[in-house]
Amino acid sequence: MLDILELRVEPEELDQLRQCQTRPRPDCHAAFTVDGRATIFPVVEWGKPQGQQCANVRGWFPLLDKIADEFLIWRPQGGAFFITHEGARYRTSEEHRPGVEFILFELSRPMILPQPELELISA
Repeated sequence: MLDILELRVEPEELDQLRQCQTRPRPDCHAAFTVDGRATIFPVVEWGKPQGQQCANVRGWFPLLDKIADEFLIWRPQGGAFFITHEGARYRTSEEHRPGVEFILFELSRPMILPQPELELISA
């Protein structure tokens, strides 16, 4: 059994992935299809694409490359994966919902550090 990877991500990184989608997705934040080690498409295709031209976004976003590499450990044959604010998962078929989670995200949040108390010295 494989362990689920946990990644700390910035909210801006997830927004970048959403912005490169070919169309908005109601079921997740972003979705991609991996076809081998060198190719990531910002669209989900069940089966082989029918003469469609898609941009290969491998190398555009370090977070996406990490997710795709981890996905290929879980599914060496490639396929589609779906990204939410909680993590990434894949489905074995279009109807397989919610799918198999293979990455958990920890969203980085700005920390507010308490101010040190000033020591008052009376003269």
